[in-house]
Amino acid sequence: MPRFKDIHLILLALVLAGSFHLQAKPLNVLFIAIDDLNDWIGAYGGHPQAKTPHMDRLAERGTTFLNAHCQAPICNPARVSMISGLLPSKTGIYFLAPGLRGASENADAETMFQYFKGQGYYLTTRGKIFHGRGLAEDKDSFDEIVQASLPVPRPKERLASFEGSRAWDWGPYFEKDEDTQDFQTALWGAERLQELAKKDKPFFMAIGFSNPHVPLYVPQKWFDLYPQETLEIPEVLSTDRDQLSEYAKTLTWGHVAPKHDWVVEAGEWKPLVQSYLACISFVDHCVGTVLDGLEKSGAVDNTLIVLWSDHGFHMGEKMHWAKRTLWEESTRVPMMIAGPDLLQENPVSKPVGLIDIYPTLVDLCGLPKKFGLDGVSLRPLLTRANAIWERPAITNFGPNNHSVRSEHWRYIRYDDGSEELYDHRKDQRERVNLVSNPEYRSLIRDLSRWIPEHNAAIPPGSNGSGTPLYKEFENR
Repeated sequence: MPRFKDIHLILLALVLAGSFHLQAKPLNVLFIAIDDLNDWIGAYGGHPQAKTPHMDRLAERGTTFLNAHCQAPICNPARVSMISGLLPSKTGIYFLAPGLRGASENADAETMFQYFKGQGYYLTTRGKIFHGRGLAEDKDSFDEIVQASLPVPRPKERLASFEGSRAWDWGPYFEKDEDTQDFQTALWGAERLQELAKKDKPFFMAIGFSNPHVPLYVPQKWFDLYPQETLEIPEVLSTDRDQLSEYAKTLTWGHVAPKHDWVVEAGEWKPLVQSYLACISFVDHCVGTVLDGLEKSGAVDNTLIVLWSDHGFHMGEKMHWAKRTLWEESTRVPMMIAGPDLLQENPVSKPVGLIDIYPTLVDLCGLPKKFGLDGVSLRPLLTRANAIWERPAITNFGPNNHSVRSEHWRYIRYDDGSEELYDHRKDQRERVNLVSNPEYRSLIRDLSRWIPEHNAAIPPGSNGSGTPLYKEFENR
Protein backbone atom coordinates (compact mmCIF):
# COMPACT_ATOMS: atom_id res chain seq x y z
CA MET A 1 0.00 0.00 0.00
CA PRO A 2 1.52 3.41 -0.94
CA ARG A 3 2.73 5.55 1.91
CA PHE A 4 1.28 9.07 2.44
CA LYS A 5 4.46 10.61 1.06
CA ASP A 6 4.17 8.52 -2.10
CA ILE A 7 0.52 9.62 -2.63
CA HIS A 8 1.57 13.22 -2.19
CA LEU A 9 4.26 12.84 -4.83
CA ILE A 10 1.85 11.13 -7.22
CA LEU A 11 -0.71 13.93 -6.87
CA LEU A 12 2.00 16.52 -7.40
CA ALA A 13 3.15 14.79 -10.57
CA LEU A 14 -0.42 14.64 -11.89
CA VAL A 15 -0.91 18.35 -11.27
CA LEU A 16 2.35 19.21 -13.01
CA ALA A 17 1.37 16.98 -15.91
CA GLY A 18 -1.94 18.79 -16.28
CA SER A 19 -3.99 15.61 -15.85
CA PHE A 20 -5.36 16.46 -12.42
CA HIS A 21 -6.70 19.90 -11.49
CA LEU A 22 -6.69 21.20 -7.94
CA GLN A 23 -8.70 24.39 -7.38
CA ALA A 24 -6.68 26.19 -4.71
CA LYS A 25 -9.24 29.01 -4.34
CA PRO A 26 -12.77 29.55 -5.56
CA LEU A 27 -12.93 31.65 -8.70
CA ASN A 28 -13.57 35.37 -8.38
CA VAL A 29 -16.02 37.19 -10.66
CA LEU A 30 -15.50 40.57 -12.35
CA PHE A 31 -18.88 41.57 -13.77
CA ILE A 32 -18.76 44.58 -16.11
CA ALA A 33 -21.99 46.20 -17.34
CA ILE A 34 -22.17 48.81 -20.12
CA ASP A 35 -25.35 50.77 -20.81
CA ASP A 36 -26.92 51.02 -24.31
CA LEU A 37 -23.92 49.54 -26.15
CA ASN A 38 -24.57 48.00 -29.56
CA ASP A 39 -22.11 46.04 -31.71
CA TRP A 40 -19.95 49.04 -32.64
CA ILE A 41 -16.88 47.31 -31.22
CA GLY A 42 -13.82 46.24 -33.19
CA ALA A 43 -14.27 42.57 -32.28
CA TYR A 44 -17.90 42.67 -33.44
CA GLY A 45 -17.40 44.65 -36.64
CA GLY A 46 -20.58 46.66 -36.18
CA HIS A 47 -18.96 49.91 -37.33
CA PRO A 48 -15.82 49.83 -39.49
CA GLN A 49 -14.28 52.86 -37.73
CA ALA A 50 -14.92 51.90 -34.10
CA LYS A 51 -11.81 52.09 -31.90
CA THR A 52 -12.10 49.77 -28.90
CA PRO A 53 -8.66 48.28 -28.17
CA HIS A 54 -9.42 47.20 -24.61
CA MET A 55 -12.64 45.32 -25.31
CA ASP A 56 -10.89 43.79 -28.32
CA ARG A 57 -8.11 42.65 -25.97
CA LEU A 58 -10.70 40.99 -23.74
CA ALA A 59 -12.23 39.29 -26.79
CA GLU A 60 -8.83 37.79 -27.62
CA ARG A 61 -8.44 36.25 -24.19
CA GLY A 62 -11.88 34.65 -24.05
CA THR A 63 -15.15 33.96 -25.86
CA THR A 64 -16.95 36.63 -27.86
CA PHE A 65 -20.63 35.76 -28.26
CA LEU A 66 -21.42 37.26 -31.65
CA ASN A 67 -25.08 36.27 -31.47
CA ALA A 68 -25.97 37.25 -27.90
CA HIS A 69 -29.32 38.89 -27.16
CA CYS A 70 -31.09 40.66 -24.33
CA GLN A 71 -34.40 39.36 -23.03
CA ALA A 72 -36.04 42.80 -23.23
CA PRO A 73 -34.96 45.78 -25.37
CA ILE A 74 -35.09 48.38 -22.58
CA CYS A 75 -33.01 48.76 -19.48
CA ASN A 76 -35.08 47.77 -16.45
CA PRO A 77 -36.61 44.49 -17.70
CA ALA A 78 -33.36 43.48 -19.40
CA ARG A 79 -31.41 43.87 -16.15
CA VAL A 80 -34.12 42.33 -13.97
CA SER A 81 -34.25 39.31 -16.28
CA MET A 82 -30.49 38.82 -16.34
CA ILE A 83 -30.03 39.28 -12.58
CA SER A 84 -33.00 37.07 -11.65
CA GLY A 85 -32.44 34.48 -14.36
CA LEU A 86 -36.10 34.68 -15.35
CA LEU A 87 -37.76 35.74 -18.60
CA PRO A 88 -39.85 38.95 -18.57
CA SER A 89 -42.86 36.83 -19.54
CA LYS A 90 -42.43 35.03 -16.21
CA THR A 91 -41.86 38.08 -13.96
CA GLY A 92 -44.18 40.55 -15.68
CA ILE A 93 -41.44 43.18 -15.67
CA TYR A 94 -41.72 44.57 -19.20
CA PHE A 95 -41.04 48.30 -18.86
CA LEU A 96 -39.06 50.86 -16.85
CA ALA A 97 -40.92 50.16 -13.60
CA PRO A 98 -41.41 48.44 -11.25
CA GLY A 99 -38.32 46.47 -10.27
CA LEU A 100 -38.32 42.75 -9.57
CA ARG A 101 -39.76 43.11 -6.06
CA GLY A 102 -42.73 45.01 -7.46
CA ALA A 103 -43.65 42.14 -9.74
CA SER A 104 -46.90 40.25 -9.47
CA GLU A 105 -45.10 36.97 -10.05
CA ASN A 106 -41.70 35.72 -8.83
CA ALA A 107 -41.12 38.85 -6.73
CA ASP A 108 -39.23 36.70 -4.19
CA ALA A 109 -36.80 35.28 -6.76
CA GLU A 110 -33.22 34.82 -5.54
CA THR A 111 -31.02 37.08 -7.62
CA MET A 112 -27.56 36.23 -8.83
CA PHE A 113 -26.06 38.51 -6.20
CA GLN A 114 -28.08 36.96 -3.38
CA TYR A 115 -27.00 33.52 -4.51
CA PHE A 116 -23.30 34.32 -4.63
CA LYS A 117 -23.34 36.06 -1.26
CA GLY A 118 -25.05 33.00 0.18
CA GLN A 119 -22.17 30.91 -1.17
CA GLY A 120 -19.61 32.92 0.79
CA TYR A 121 -18.58 35.53 -1.79
CA TYR A 122 -17.70 39.11 -0.90
CA LEU A 123 -20.06 41.25 -3.01
CA THR A 124 -19.16 44.80 -3.98
CA THR A 125 -20.68 47.17 -6.53
CA ARG A 126 -20.41 50.64 -7.98
CA GLY A 127 -21.99 52.28 -11.02
CA LYS A 128 -25.05 51.26 -13.00
CA ILE A 129 -25.90 47.60 -12.50
CA PHE A 130 -29.57 48.04 -11.62
CA HIS A 131 -32.11 50.41 -13.10
CA GLY A 132 -33.94 52.93 -10.94
CA ARG A 133 -34.49 51.63 -7.40
CA GLY A 134 -33.37 48.12 -8.23
CA LEU A 135 -30.27 48.38 -6.07
CA ALA A 136 -32.38 49.43 -3.08
CA GLU A 137 -34.42 46.25 -3.52
CA ASP A 138 -31.31 44.06 -3.59
CA LYS A 139 -28.97 46.06 -1.32
CA ASP A 140 -28.72 43.31 1.30
CA SER A 141 -27.01 41.13 -1.30
CA PHE A 142 -23.89 43.33 -1.17
CA ASP A 143 -21.22 43.68 1.47
CA GLU A 144 -20.14 46.98 -0.06
CA ILE A 145 -22.08 49.53 -2.10
CA VAL A 146 -20.09 52.54 -3.29
CA GLN A 147 -22.06 55.55 -4.41
CA ALA A 148 -20.81 57.87 -7.14
CA SER A 149 -18.42 60.45 -5.72
CA LEU A 150 -19.33 63.12 -8.28
CA PRO A 151 -22.61 64.80 -9.14
CA VAL A 152 -23.70 64.52 -12.77
CA PRO A 153 -22.94 67.95 -14.27
CA ARG A 154 -24.91 69.08 -17.28
CA PRO A 155 -24.35 72.03 -19.60
CA LYS A 156 -26.59 74.99 -18.80
CA GLU A 157 -27.63 75.09 -22.42
CA ARG A 158 -28.13 72.25 -24.91
CA LEU A 159 -25.19 71.33 -27.11
CA ALA A 160 -27.36 69.88 -29.90
CA SER A 161 -30.35 71.36 -31.73
CA PHE A 162 -32.88 68.74 -30.56
CA GLU A 163 -35.75 70.32 -28.60
CA GLY A 164 -37.29 67.17 -27.15
CA SER A 165 -36.20 65.28 -24.02
CA ARG A 166 -33.20 66.90 -22.32
CA ALA A 167 -31.69 63.43 -21.99
CA TRP A 168 -31.19 63.48 -25.74
CA ASP A 169 -28.24 65.84 -26.09
CA TRP A 170 -24.81 65.25 -27.56
CA GLY A 171 -21.45 66.93 -28.05
CA PRO A 172 -18.01 67.44 -26.44
CA TYR A 173 -18.31 68.12 -22.72
CA PHE A 174 -16.08 67.71 -19.64
CA GLU A 175 -12.52 68.99 -19.59
CA LYS A 176 -10.92 65.66 -18.72
CA ASP A 177 -11.84 62.02 -18.11
CA GLU A 178 -11.54 62.42 -14.34
CA ASP A 179 -14.51 64.80 -14.41
CA THR A 180 -16.87 61.95 -15.33
CA GLN A 181 -18.58 59.47 -13.05
CA ASP A 182 -17.69 56.55 -15.31
CA PHE A 183 -13.96 57.15 -15.18
CA GLN A 184 -14.08 57.69 -11.41
CA THR A 185 -15.86 54.34 -11.19
CA ALA A 186 -13.15 52.75 -13.33
CA LEU A 187 -10.37 54.16 -11.14
CA TRP A 188 -12.16 52.89 -8.04
CA GLY A 189 -12.56 49.45 -9.59
CA ALA A 190 -8.90 49.19 -10.56
CA GLU A 191 -7.78 50.12 -7.04
CA ARG A 192 -10.39 48.05 -5.22
CA LEU A 193 -9.51 44.90 -7.17
CA GLN A 194 -5.98 45.06 -5.81
CA GLU A 195 -7.40 45.19 -2.27
CA LEU A 196 -9.97 42.45 -2.85
CA ALA A 197 -7.27 40.11 -4.16
CA LYS A 198 -5.77 40.08 -0.66
CA LYS A 199 -8.98 38.95 1.04
CA ASP A 200 -9.55 35.39 2.18
CA LYS A 201 -13.00 35.34 0.58
CA PRO A 202 -13.58 35.08 -3.17
CA PHE A 203 -14.98 38.33 -4.52
CA PHE A 204 -17.75 39.26 -6.93
CA MET A 205 -17.33 42.82 -8.21
CA ALA A 206 -20.26 44.25 -10.18
CA ILE A 207 -19.17 47.45 -11.87
CA GLY A 208 -21.37 49.40 -14.27
CA PHE A 209 -20.74 52.18 -16.78
CA SER A 210 -23.45 54.57 -18.03
CA ASN A 211 -21.83 55.48 -21.34
CA PRO A 212 -22.84 55.36 -24.17
CA HIS A 213 -26.31 56.06 -22.77
CA VAL A 214 -27.62 59.52 -23.67
CA PRO A 215 -26.77 62.32 -23.09
CA LEU A 216 -23.65 61.66 -25.13
CA TYR A 217 -21.09 63.79 -23.30
CA VAL A 218 -17.35 62.99 -23.13
CA PRO A 219 -14.21 65.14 -23.48
CA GLN A 220 -13.22 66.53 -26.87
CA LYS A 221 -10.29 64.13 -27.34
CA TRP A 222 -12.68 61.21 -27.82
CA PHE A 223 -14.59 63.12 -30.52
CA ASP A 224 -11.28 63.82 -32.26
CA LEU A 225 -10.96 60.09 -32.96
CA TYR A 226 -13.90 60.35 -35.38
CA PRO A 227 -13.69 63.37 -37.72
CA GLN A 228 -17.11 64.01 -39.22
CA GLU A 229 -15.77 64.61 -42.72
CA THR A 230 -14.65 60.95 -42.99
CA LEU A 231 -17.29 59.39 -40.74
CA GLU A 232 -19.46 56.55 -42.04
CA ILE A 233 -23.13 56.37 -41.10
CA PRO A 234 -25.47 53.35 -41.32
CA GLU A 235 -27.04 52.57 -44.68
CA VAL A 236 -30.78 53.16 -44.48
CA LEU A 237 -33.32 52.68 -47.27
CA SER A 238 -36.64 54.48 -47.58
CA THR A 239 -38.31 51.06 -47.90
CA ASP A 240 -36.90 49.60 -44.66
CA ARG A 241 -40.26 49.75 -42.85
CA ASP A 242 -42.57 48.90 -45.75
CA GLN A 243 -43.17 45.29 -44.73
CA LEU A 244 -44.08 45.99 -41.10
CA SER A 245 -47.55 45.72 -39.60
CA GLU A 246 -49.22 48.76 -38.09
CA TYR A 247 -48.94 47.07 -34.71
CA ALA A 248 -45.15 46.74 -35.10
CA LYS A 249 -44.88 50.40 -36.06
CA THR A 250 -46.94 51.45 -33.04
CA LEU A 251 -44.97 49.24 -30.63
CA THR A 252 -41.72 50.79 -31.87
CA TRP A 253 -43.11 54.31 -31.79
CA GLY A 254 -39.87 55.73 -30.43
CA HIS A 255 -40.63 57.16 -26.99
CA VAL A 256 -38.43 60.22 -26.29
CA ALA A 257 -35.80 59.57 -28.96
CA PRO A 258 -35.68 61.88 -31.99
CA LYS A 259 -37.52 60.68 -35.07
CA HIS A 260 -35.42 59.65 -38.02
CA ASP A 261 -36.84 62.30 -40.37
CA TRP A 262 -35.88 65.01 -37.89
CA VAL A 263 -32.32 63.66 -37.53
CA VAL A 264 -31.82 63.69 -41.30
CA GLU A 265 -33.44 67.08 -41.91
CA ALA A 266 -31.61 68.72 -38.99
CA GLY A 267 -28.23 67.47 -40.23
CA GLU A 268 -27.62 65.69 -36.92
CA TRP A 269 -26.97 62.16 -38.17
CA LYS A 270 -23.18 62.47 -38.37
CA PRO A 271 -22.92 64.43 -35.10
CA LEU A 272 -24.96 61.73 -33.36
CA VAL A 273 -22.86 58.90 -34.82
CA GLN A 274 -19.69 60.77 -33.88
CA SER A 275 -20.94 61.33 -30.33
CA TYR A 276 -21.98 57.69 -29.88
CA LEU A 277 -18.64 56.40 -31.15
CA ALA A 278 -16.76 58.89 -28.96
CA CYS A 279 -18.64 57.61 -25.90
CA ILE A 280 -17.92 54.01 -26.89
CA SER A 281 -14.18 54.68 -27.14
CA PHE A 282 -14.32 56.48 -23.80
CA VAL A 283 -16.09 53.62 -22.05
CA ASP A 284 -13.62 51.22 -23.68
CA HIS A 285 -10.90 53.21 -21.92
CA CYS A 286 -12.79 52.77 -18.65
CA VAL A 287 -12.99 49.01 -19.23
CA GLY A 288 -9.25 48.94 -19.96
CA THR A 289 -8.55 50.76 -16.69
CA VAL A 290 -10.43 48.10 -14.73
CA LEU A 291 -8.77 45.23 -16.62
CA ASP A 292 -5.34 46.75 -15.94
CA GLY A 293 -6.24 46.89 -12.26
CA LEU A 294 -7.14 43.22 -12.31
CA GLU A 295 -3.80 42.40 -13.93
CA LYS A 296 -1.93 44.35 -11.26
CA SER A 297 -3.89 42.63 -8.48
CA GLY A 298 -2.38 39.24 -9.28
CA ALA A 299 -5.87 37.70 -9.28
CA VAL A 300 -6.39 37.60 -13.05
CA ASP A 301 -5.57 33.88 -13.32
CA ASN A 302 -8.27 33.09 -10.78
CA THR A 303 -11.01 35.43 -11.99
CA LEU A 304 -13.89 35.06 -14.41
CA ILE A 305 -14.51 38.23 -16.43
CA VAL A 306 -17.97 38.88 -17.86
CA LEU A 307 -18.67 41.95 -19.99
CA TRP A 308 -22.19 42.67 -21.23
CA SER A 309 -24.59 45.38 -22.32
CA ASP A 310 -28.26 45.48 -21.35
CA HIS A 311 -29.55 45.87 -24.94
CA GLY A 312 -28.51 47.17 -28.33
CA PHE A 313 -29.13 50.56 -29.90
CA HIS A 314 -30.42 51.79 -33.26
CA MET A 315 -28.49 54.62 -34.89
CA GLY A 316 -30.97 55.15 -37.71
CA GLU A 317 -31.23 51.54 -38.89
CA LYS A 318 -34.80 50.72 -39.91
CA MET A 319 -35.46 54.48 -39.54
CA HIS A 320 -35.37 54.09 -35.77
CA TRP A 321 -33.31 55.59 -32.93
CA ALA A 322 -32.46 54.07 -29.54
CA LYS A 323 -33.97 50.74 -28.50
CA ARG A 324 -37.52 49.39 -27.86
CA THR A 325 -37.78 47.09 -30.87
CA LEU A 326 -37.59 43.34 -31.43
CA TRP A 327 -35.16 43.80 -34.33
CA GLU A 328 -31.48 42.95 -34.41
CA GLU A 329 -30.12 46.40 -33.52
CA SER A 330 -32.13 46.45 -30.28
CA THR A 331 -31.84 42.85 -29.12
CA ARG A 332 -28.24 42.02 -30.03
CA VAL A 333 -25.71 42.82 -27.31
CA PRO A 334 -21.97 42.53 -26.76
CA MET A 335 -21.21 39.68 -24.37
CA MET A 336 -17.75 38.35 -23.56
CA ILE A 337 -16.58 35.79 -21.01
CA ALA A 338 -12.95 35.03 -20.16
CA GLY A 339 -11.32 33.05 -17.39
CA PRO A 340 -9.09 30.16 -16.41
CA ASP A 341 -9.46 26.91 -18.38
CA LEU A 342 -11.78 28.57 -20.93
CA LEU A 343 -11.17 28.87 -24.65
CA GLN A 344 -9.36 31.96 -25.91
CA GLU A 345 -9.87 33.83 -29.19
CA ASN A 346 -13.17 32.01 -29.43
CA PRO A 347 -15.88 33.80 -31.46
CA VAL A 348 -19.21 31.98 -31.14
CA SER A 349 -22.13 32.46 -33.54
CA LYS A 350 -24.60 30.28 -31.63
CA PRO A 351 -27.54 32.24 -30.17
CA VAL A 352 -27.34 32.90 -26.43
CA GLY A 353 -28.97 35.33 -24.00
CA LEU A 354 -28.04 37.53 -21.09
CA ILE A 355 -30.29 35.22 -19.11
CA ASP A 356 -27.63 32.52 -19.48
CA ILE A 357 -25.03 34.47 -17.49
CA TYR A 358 -26.43 33.55 -14.06
CA PRO A 359 -26.36 29.74 -14.53
CA THR A 360 -23.04 29.99 -16.37
CA LEU A 361 -21.29 31.75 -13.49
CA VAL A 362 -22.75 29.29 -10.99
CA ASP A 363 -21.47 26.40 -13.09
CA LEU A 364 -18.00 27.80 -13.80
CA CYS A 365 -17.47 28.71 -10.15
CA GLY A 366 -18.23 25.13 -9.13
CA LEU A 367 -21.21 26.10 -6.95
CA PRO A 368 -24.33 24.02 -6.30
CA LYS A 369 -26.71 24.12 -9.25
CA LYS A 370 -29.37 26.81 -9.04
CA PHE A 371 -32.72 25.37 -10.06
CA GLY A 372 -35.65 27.24 -11.55
CA LEU A 373 -33.69 29.50 -13.91
CA ASP A 374 -34.82 30.07 -17.49
CA GLY A 375 -31.27 30.28 -18.84
CA VAL A 376 -28.69 27.52 -19.14
CA SER A 377 -24.96 27.24 -18.59
CA LEU A 378 -22.80 28.23 -21.55
CA ARG A 379 -19.94 25.99 -20.43
CA PRO A 380 -20.07 23.84 -23.61
CA LEU A 381 -19.53 26.91 -25.81
CA LEU A 382 -16.77 28.19 -23.52
CA THR A 383 -14.78 24.97 -23.35
CA ARG A 384 -15.37 23.05 -26.59
CA ALA A 385 -14.88 24.32 -30.12
CA ASN A 386 -17.84 23.53 -32.40
CA ALA A 387 -20.07 22.47 -29.50
CA ILE A 388 -23.60 21.46 -30.48
CA TRP A 389 -26.14 24.12 -29.46
CA GLU A 390 -29.82 23.91 -30.34
CA ARG A 391 -31.35 26.71 -28.26
CA PRO A 392 -32.43 30.08 -29.73
CA ALA A 393 -32.48 33.39 -27.84
CA ILE A 394 -35.86 34.78 -26.73
CA THR A 395 -36.64 38.51 -26.40
CA ASN A 396 -39.94 40.14 -25.58
CA PHE A 397 -41.19 43.71 -25.37
CA GLY A 398 -44.54 43.88 -23.63
CA PRO A 399 -46.71 40.80 -23.08
CA ASN A 400 -47.18 38.52 -26.09
CA ASN A 401 -44.63 40.32 -28.27
CA HIS A 402 -41.78 37.89 -28.82
CA SER A 403 -38.67 37.46 -30.96
CA VAL A 404 -36.96 34.11 -31.47
CA ARG A 405 -33.38 34.39 -32.76
CA SER A 406 -31.69 31.22 -33.97
CA GLU A 407 -28.26 31.03 -35.55
CA HIS A 408 -29.55 32.11 -38.97
CA TRP A 409 -33.14 33.28 -38.46
CA ARG A 410 -35.21 35.85 -36.59
CA TYR A 411 -38.91 35.19 -36.12
CA ILE A 412 -41.15 37.81 -34.47
CA ARG A 413 -44.76 37.36 -33.42
CA TYR A 414 -46.73 40.29 -32.04
CA ASP A 415 -49.74 40.35 -29.74
CA ASP A 416 -52.08 41.09 -32.65
CA GLY A 417 -50.86 38.00 -34.53
CA SER A 418 -48.71 39.84 -37.09
CA GLU A 419 -45.35 38.24 -37.81
CA GLU A 420 -41.92 38.83 -39.29
CA LEU A 421 -39.28 36.37 -40.50
CA TYR A 422 -35.75 37.29 -41.60
CA ASP A 423 -32.92 35.17 -42.99
CA HIS A 424 -29.71 36.57 -41.50
CA ARG A 425 -27.51 34.72 -43.97
CA LYS A 426 -28.83 37.00 -46.71
CA ASP A 427 -30.54 39.87 -44.91
CA GLN A 428 -28.65 41.14 -41.87
CA ARG A 429 -30.55 44.45 -41.96
CA GLU A 430 -33.89 42.58 -41.73
CA ARG A 431 -35.44 44.25 -44.77
CA VAL A 432 -37.19 41.30 -46.44
CA ASN A 433 -40.02 39.84 -44.39
CA LEU A 434 -40.43 36.22 -45.51
CA VAL A 435 -43.32 35.30 -43.24
CA SER A 436 -45.91 35.05 -46.04
CA ASN A 437 -43.78 32.66 -48.10
CA PRO A 438 -45.29 29.15 -47.74
CA GLU A 439 -41.81 27.66 -48.10
CA TYR A 440 -41.07 28.68 -44.51
CA ARG A 441 -44.21 27.41 -42.73
CA SER A 442 -42.40 24.46 -41.18
CA LEU A 443 -39.53 26.69 -40.01
CA ILE A 444 -41.98 29.12 -38.45
CA ARG A 445 -43.71 26.27 -36.58
CA ASP A 446 -40.36 25.11 -35.22
CA LEU A 447 -39.31 28.59 -34.10
CA SER A 448 -42.71 29.44 -32.61
CA ARG A 449 -42.45 26.45 -30.26
CA TRP A 450 -39.91 28.46 -28.24
CA ILE A 451 -42.33 31.30 -27.54
CA PRO A 452 -43.47 31.17 -23.89
CA GLU A 453 -47.08 30.07 -23.56
CA HIS A 454 -47.63 32.04 -20.36
CA ASN A 455 -47.21 35.81 -20.18
CA ALA A 456 -47.36 37.31 -16.70
CA ALA A 457 -49.75 40.21 -16.23
CA ILE A 458 -48.36 43.74 -16.24
CA PRO A 459 -48.05 44.61 -12.53
CA PRO A 460 -49.41 47.79 -10.92
CA GLY A 461 -46.94 50.64 -11.02
CA SER A 462 -45.69 49.86 -14.51
CA ASN A 463 -44.79 53.11 -16.24
CA GLY A 464 -42.41 54.53 -18.78
CA SER A 465 -43.53 52.09 -21.45
CA GLY A 466 -43.12 54.81 -24.06
CA THR A 467 -45.61 53.30 -26.47
CA PRO A 468 -49.29 54.14 -27.01
CA LEU A 469 -50.16 50.44 -26.73
CA TYR A 470 -49.59 50.44 -22.97
CA LYS A 471 -50.65 53.91 -21.86
CA GLU A 472 -53.49 52.43 -19.80
CA PHE A 473 -50.96 50.69 -17.52
CA GLU A 474 -48.90 53.77 -16.70
CA ASN A 475 -49.08 55.02 -13.12
CA ARG A 476 -51.98 52.75 -12.20
